[in-house]
Amino acid sequence: MENLNVRDKILKIGQYDIYKKGTTSFKNLRILNTGNKYGTMTTKACFYEDGMSFDDRKAMFLERRKKAAQDYNYAFNPYKFYIPSQNGEGKAVELTREMVESFKDGWDLDIKADILITTDKIPGVVVGFPVADCPVVIASDLKNGVTATAHCSAKMINNYLPIRTVEALQSMYDSKKEDIYIYIGAHAGKDWSYDIYPDFATEHFWEETGAVKQVKEDDFRINMDNALLYQLHPEDYETYIINTDNTRTNPNYYSNSIYNHGKGKEEKNGMHFEGAYYQKVKRM
Repeated sequence: MENLNVRDKILKIGQYDIYKKGTTSFKNLRILNTGNKYGTMTTKACFYEDGMSFDDRKAMFLERRKKAAQDYNYAFNPYKFYIPSQNGEGKAVELTREMVESFKDGWDLDIKADILITTDKIPGVVVGFPVADCPVVIASDLKNGVTATAHCSAKMINNYLPIRTVEALQSMYDSKKEDIYIYIGAHAGKDWSYDIYPDFATEHFWEETGAVKQVKEDDFRINMDNALLYQLHPEDYETYIINTDNTRTNPNYYSNSIYNHGKGKEEKNGMHFEGAYYQKVKRM
């Protein structure tokens, strides 16, 4: 495949004029993109004060989810957030009503999967991932009312998880390409810096798309957009939707890569939430 000028290619194709930023609506499907508005959206100890117990962190995180639900007119239940534990095997799991009802707080449900799927049969629940610089890929079959989510770190992209997310819909629900909408969450754009050639970049698409570019002897830049769109090319889908926010430069997001390199303020260290839900109540 020839090198892709990804941004220009999308914008010049007329049928993709739904190119949007932020929360996007598809029928009764909604995308949840919290940014850093509510504070870090996880219970990981490294993002809280030293010595804070898990129960205290969980209580604080619940308050943040409640604030988000309030801002979204309670279209989802703040207790019903579901995040799988990824292991790199590419497994897809559908969130069922039985799973939703097994715990009061969805955060307590341990789901082993790389791809978590929700359906319009369980409205008001959120599936997705707390992330900083890594993108979340959300693929939705509008006709069948099913939506797949996957946290696609560079390593997961190297394992072809973005396209596996689409393939999960096709294999599990017989989804047709023309019915699939794709949303890619805010992420660290095209200038993620490494001092050596990254060990995760083993597949040919990193080189073919210019997704890894050597600037200096000890400076390699990662273009996440090119790596993602090699697998999720906009010409393959009836409607392609992407969030263009760069977490490294946009003050409304966390960026651990900026913080860890000593180039950002302490408040840039954290995680926002990217995911999807079906509205709990149909709104006219």
